[in-house]
Amino acid sequence: MKRSESRESLFLLLFEASFDKTPDAGKIISLSAENMGHETDEYSERAFGEILENIENIDKEIEPFLVGRKLDRLSRMALTALRIAVYEINNVTDVPAAVAINEAVELVKKYDTDNAAASYINGVLGSYVRSRV
Repeated sequence: MKRSESRESLFLLLFEASFDKTPDAGKIISLSAENMGHETDEYSERAFGEILENIENIDKEIEPFLVGRKLDRLSRMALTALRIAVYEINNVTDVPAAVAINEAVELVKKYDTDNAAASYINGVLGSYVRSRV
């Protein structure tokens, strides 16, 4: 599975988890595979567990860069893409920040119905990366 496919798999898992107050990574992975034929790999499963464990910290990293919006006012799709990108920027050394941003934008373009969401996500993540330099 290519990294972009792994990332999309991760995106779908995290989106599913966003509907559960206390998501169980193993349960979501198995139900997703069983009910929807959803494929995962080592990267998507590991990242899924790590993001769920650190979701509050990831959200705290994102919040200061949400110009004109609050975390709970973002679409689930946009928030999921932001969480993945921030996780990758901070934890995955073989993924350049520009790639993490571009992949998040592409996921939002593919899955979110808000046409402006991709530009907004790009701006948020660009500001986030610039603040880390």
